[in-house]
Amino acid sequence: MQTADDQSPRARMQRYTQAFAAGDFEAALGQMRALISDYPTQMPLHWHLARVLKALGRVPESRAAIDRVIDLRGDHGPTLLLRAELRVLAGEDPESDLRRAIKDDPTLAAAHLLLARTLATSKPAESRAALTRALELDPDLAPAYVERADQSRRAAAVGFGDAASPDPDVLIAANGQRWSRSLLQSARADYEKALERKNDPRVRIKLGVVLTDLRDYAAALAAFDAVLALTPGDDPRHAAIATLRARSQGNDSSSEFERAQLLEQALAESVVAPVAEVEPSTAPAPVAAPVLAAMSLDEALAGFGGPEPDDRIAADIAWRIRSLAVEVEPQWSSSQADGYPRPMRDYAERVSKELSAHGFRVVGDYEPVHLAAQLSCPTLLRVYAASDGVSCGASYLIEPRRPGLLSYWFKRLTGKWLRPTVFELQTCFDDGGYLITSNAGANSPFAYRGTVDLQALSTHSSPAVIYARHRERIERYRREHPHATAERVDTEARILALQAKIAAAKRNYRHSIGYVDADELRALLGPQHERLAARVRAKLTQMTAA
Repeated sequence: MQTADDQSPRARMQRYTQAFAAGDFEAALGQMRALISDYPTQMPLHWHLARVLKALGRVPESRAAIDRVIDLRGDHGPTLLLRAELRVLAGEDPESDLRRAIKDDPTLAAAHLLLARTLATSKPAESRAALTRALELDPDLAPAYVERADQSRRAAAVGFGDAASPDPDVLIAANGQRWSRSLLQSARADYEKALERKNDPRVRIKLGVVLTDLRDYAAALAAFDAVLALTPGDDPRHAAIATLRARSQGNDSSSEFERAQLLEQALAESVVAPVAEVEPSTAPAPVAAPVLAAMSLDEALAGFGGPEPDDRIAADIAWRIRSLAVEVEPQWSSSQADGYPRPMRDYAERVSKELSAHGFRVVGDYEPVHLAAQLSCPTLLRVYAASDGVSCGASYLIEPRRPGLLSYWFKRLTGKWLRPTVFELQTCFDDGGYLITSNAGANSPFAYRGTVDLQALSTHSSPAVIYARHRERIERYRREHPHATAERVDTEARILALQAKIAAAKRNYRHSIGYVDADELRALLGPQHERLAARVRAKLTQMTAA
C-alpha cells in the first residue's frame, strides 16, 4: 500500500530520475506523462518529457514537448540547443535555433560546436570562430577537437599533380595528391588532443590516416594496431581497418580514392561504441543485480580451476572480474591516524594541507573494512568535504604486499618498492548521475556507461589539479542537464550513503553486461585473448550458477 509520501511530487520525480538513469525509458516516460497530467503548466516536466522521448528515438514527439517548453518559458539556451539537436536528427537546418540558444546563453559550448558543424561548408570562417569559442568555454570538449581536425584535413588537400613549383610545405602522395604538411600536422595535433580526453577508436582510425599522409608510417601502424586489438576478427570492419594498415605498411601506394572508400566503410559505425555515444534506445531495461555470495580466490581455484594450467589462469581472471559485481557494501570504521605507518600519515597530511587552500575540511579518518581482502595491511583512508557541500573526496596510500625478504630489500635498495597513492572526488545529481574524478590513471580495462561517469587522470596529478578538473566537469554536467541539482554530501552519513549508491550503480552495470564486455575482456587478456577468452567466459558462468 502506497503512502501519501510515496505519491508526493518529489517521490514521483525521484522514481522518474531513477528509471531514466537506469535506462528504463518506457517506465520513465509513463511516470513523466502522469506527472504532466497532474501538473500541466510546470515547464521542467515538459523538458524531461522531451529528453526521455529523444532517448526513445521518438523525435517528432520530443520536438512537440520542446515546443511546449518554449511556449511556457520563451527562449532558453539549453532548450533551444535540444531542439536544434532534434532538427539535425530530422534532417533539418538547426542554425536558427542554435543562434537563439547562443544569444540566450553564450556559455553553451555544445551549441557553438553544433553551429561550427552546421556552417563548416557554407561559412568556413564563421565555423572556425565557433569552434574556437567552444574550446575556450570547454577545453575538454573532445568532439570539438575532432571537428577542427576534420576541417584541417579537408583543407590540407591543396591540389593534384607535381607540376607546381616545389614547396617545402607540400607533400605529394604516390597517386599525385598534394597535401599541406602544416595543415596535416594541425589535424594530427587535434586528433591526439581528442584522444587524450576520450579514447574513441573512430578518431584513432582518422589519426592513422593522417599519419600515413604525413609519412609517419610507424605511428600510423601503431594507431591502426590499437584499434585492431579491440575489433573482433570476424567483424567485417576488421578487414577494412587491416587494409588501411596494409596501405601504411606499404608506404601508401594505394590511390587516395580507394583509401577514402575503405575509411568510409570502417567509420560507418563505431568500431567500439564510445561511452557517451551508446544509442539510448537500445539500452537494456534495468535488471536488479542479484546478490552474489562472496568467494575467496582459493575457493574459486579449488572449485573451478580444473586440471589444466589454462583452466586455473581462467578461473583466477574470472574470479577477479566477478569480484567487481559481488554485493559488498562499503564499510568504514572510524579510526585514528596515529595508529598507521608514517608514509600513510604523511600522505594524508600532505593532501589535507593542499586541499585546505581550496576550502576543503577533513571529515574523518577511517579503516576501509570492506577492502581488507584486497589490501595488504590496515590502511588509513582520509575523507574530505568541499566548502560548496556537493563534492566529497578520499585519499589513501597503498602498501604493496611484500614478496620474499631478499626480493623486498632488493626492491627497497633499487628504488622499485613503490607505494601507490590514490585521491578521488565524487559528486552526485538528483537525476541519478554520478561524477568521479581520480588520479587512478588509464590502465584499467574496465569502464562504466550510463549513470557513473568516471574520469581517471594521470597518477601524478595533484589533488588541486584533480579538484580543478572535477569542478569543470560539474559545470559541464549542469550545462548539459540544466534541471539536475547536485545533492549535498557534506556529512559522514551522506558521504557513506553516496558510496553505497555508487557501488550499487556499478554492480548493476556489471550485471547488465554479463560482468565484462567483449572490449574489456580483449584489453584485459591482450595477446592471450584467443586462447583464454572462451575459458574465462565459461568460468564466469559456472561461478555465477554456483
